[in-house]
Amino acid sequence: MSTTASTIDPTPTITNIAEHVTVTIEAWHDPIVEAAPGAVRTDTDDALVWYTPAIGTIGMVMAHRFARHATDGPSLWTIEDIALTFGIGNSAARVWRSLDRLERFGIIRRTGDRIAVRLWLAPLTQRQIAQLPTYLAAAHSDHLAQR
Repeated sequence: MSTTASTIDPTPTITNIAEHVTVTIEAWHDPIVEAAPGAVRTDTDDALVWYTPAIGTIGMVMAHRFARHATDGPSLWTIEDIALTFGIGNSAARVWRSLDRLERFGIIRRTGDRIAVRLWLAPLTQRQIAQLPTYLAAAHSDHLAQR
């Protein structure tokens, strides 16, 4: 007698309904952060270099791309487009987890189906600098000294 266990995929995938869920990405202007010494534009290579170790690759690339688009005005994205754009296949759950992480770090702010993305990132905290690889921490110190 042969029995086979059904295969259960624990990762929710994009369904016909989820692929049509859209979010509006818009700019988040914060004059306090933008004026802070050591603040970095979200859509720059510097943001990718200094913030990726703390935020994570997918989240930081999302923030970078969203900020680039938001400078030109609001843009509509489907969850499917976000997943495919950032190389996370058809996992709606990974999109939402990445957005959750960006919100925890204060890089985005969600209100309903609207996502405001900071155009400038606050300076790295001492804790974030301490967690950088040694070579990046030294380069960050040099970078700040040149500004």
